[in-house]
Amino acid sequence: MSQTTPSLKPIRVLLVDDSPIIRLGLRSALEDFHDISIVGEAGTAAAGLSAAGTLQPDVVLLDLDLPDKSGLQVCRDLLRLRPQLNILILTSSSNERNVQDAMAAGARGYLLKENDGASLAAALRTVAAGQPVLDPSMTGQVLNLVKNRGAPSATERLNQLSYQERRVVALLADGKTNKEIGDHLGLTEKTVKNYLATVFSKLNISRRAQAAALFVEANGNPRRET
Repeated sequence: MSQTTPSLKPIRVLLVDDSPIIRLGLRSALEDFHDISIVGEAGTAAAGLSAAGTLQPDVVLLDLDLPDKSGLQVCRDLLRLRPQLNILILTSSSNERNVQDAMAAGARGYLLKENDGASLAAALRTVAAGQPVLDPSMTGQVLNLVKNRGAPSATERLNQLSYQERRVVALLADGKTNKEIGDHLGLTEKTVKNYLATVFSKLNISRRAQAAALFVEANGNPRRET
């Protein structure tokens, strides 16, 4: 008997994994969940980026190991392409550093491939709703890593951002409005808003003032870019 969760429309999922066997297995594991639709698949980073732009998925299910580029870099590239995209890392690696790096790159979740279809479907629903997911088997490891590492500095937190995101934050800290930031960088106001949404998500903040405070802490008084 098929399993569903009531929804107005299915969650559109793009599979990016270099193994055709893994992709076939994922399709099989998810085929009974009618609220989840696999709209495409790719075996390389380049194909994944192209498919994400064409197919407009809600969630990208992304492997860390791809033949032409690391999954972490693909995650960053995808979010530059579509800042609101939800990315769920699905990997065989239980290295807690990879979890930290994946979240810093902007991924919504991190799941091991050993999970069954029901667990994977639940994770896809969670990240599609914009909420984080972490493989239950790794929670203790990541908590220990955070405890041992201590709170990251403002500089470390800002280093999670892409070059363009840091430029946006620098201009924000200089007191510029979204329109002024867009005019300065040659971006539309909507694109600036999308960049800021991604920045707020990566930094785990909710207000412009928090972003400005982090920039000042890391760099001193804001200076105007030329």
